Amino acid sequence: MRGAARTSVVVLVLIAVIVAAALGYVAGTRRMSSQQPTEARRLEIFHWWTAGGEREAADAMLKAFKDKYPDVEVVENPVAGGGGVSHRVVLQARLSAGVPPDTWQTLGGAELKSYVDGGNLVPLDELFTELKLADAIPKPLANAVTINGHPYVVPLNMHIQNILYYNQKLFAELKLQPPTTVDELITVAKAIKAAKPNMSPLGLGSKEKWGAAFVLDSILLELGGPEYYVRLYKGEVDVKTDATYKAALEKLRDLAPYIYQFHAGLTWDESVGLVVSGDSAMVIMGTWAIGYFKSRNWTPGTDFGAVTFPQKPDRILLFHPDTYGIAKGAPHARTAMDWLRVVGSQELQVPTDVTQGGLFARLDIDPAKFPDPIRQELQNYVRSNPGKLILDQHGSIAPFSFTQAYWDVIAAFTAKPDVAGTINKVAELFTTFKVKEEAAWYTWP
Repeated sequence: MRGAARTSVVVLVLIAVIVAAALGYVAGTRRMSSQQPTEARRLEIFHWWTAGGEREAADAMLKAFKDKYPDVEVVENPVAGGGGVSHRVVLQARLSAGVPPDTWQTLGGAELKSYVDGGNLVPLDELFTELKLADAIPKPLANAVTINGHPYVVPLNMHIQNILYYNQKLFAELKLQPPTTVDELITVAKAIKAAKPNMSPLGLGSKEKWGAAFVLDSILLELGGPEYYVRLYKGEVDVKTDATYKAALEKLRDLAPYIYQFHAGLTWDESVGLVVSGDSAMVIMGTWAIGYFKSRNWTPGTDFGAVTFPQKPDRILLFHPDTYGIAKGAPHARTAMDWLRVVGSQELQVPTDVTQGGLFARLDIDPAKFPDPIRQELQNYVRSNPGKLILDQHGSIAPFSFTQAYWDVIAAFTAKPDVAGTINKVAELFTTFKVKEEAAWYTWP
């Protein structure tokens, strides 16, 4: 049996085992519930926070819940994989079998929409009214968790995607300023390569594919601007004839020689680790990288700095939220609702977001709660400029099926740049996944 076939069989067997175990668990729970007049105080939660900084944040999140509801038994099912790549496979097996967990981590935007369209989540209009969440979170965030006029999940944070982190001590040594445009990035990369021939100036991890798309997104945002970015991922741009998309790929091709060569084997946290180890000087990653740096004992503002990238011609923040909702048919729906009440509170968001690296979803939390100047500045900027937020590659304006295929194409381009071939592939993806139709739900600003 070939390796790929063997892997497929193993995956199918694992999923079958998971589903069988889940069916047995639910059957047992239902037998017990027939004997009990009240719902058991139990919460089953799926999430993917397992990397450095994330696991600690998950602990802080669940502690906040247990402090409020100490009588609840929490059953975790963490599935490793940056951004939930593996998590979604296991979760979908449960949902397809009709045995959902009570709640699971999902991103706002098109990923959320896929669960809503599949009939997997219940609307939360009454809870949003009870918690006055519409008054506490920025409008673009509210839009990202609202599908067909109804909120379906409670956001616990906001992650900013387009941040360039850099080794602050190295930049001081080489008398370099952090780049704010792609041309400045290439110039800085050349200077670093000249001074440190054994260093790859820009770190990257494309094992989970999406890291390469992050880099291209920053270039697209600079060359096209925010309106163009939204139109592109709503399927309103013909990339076959579009000069901006071609120019962005050409810039990424020019940057490719300065990117860490073995990126295809690295996860997101390992790409950030390249900066810590001295293999790279910079990395483009979301706010969650702050938690990883801190887990490696790197201090923001001393060991590493950060700038949103690009900052010209306008400073736009590409964002997505981590969120939780309630499964339709959740075994412990009342407890899950208590969970969401805590998710939306300052008591959970402060310890969780400070630890993991995101911004607060609630704008009424003092930015000074963050111990680092990077997020204090970002949170203040969002409070004053909520209209500068646009859904990113993780939250996804386009349907998630398109996004996953798109990640593959851009990751392949980064390894072996082919401008014309990539344009043709991307154009085909926009058609195959009916992006213009499926992304019509998203509005900006």
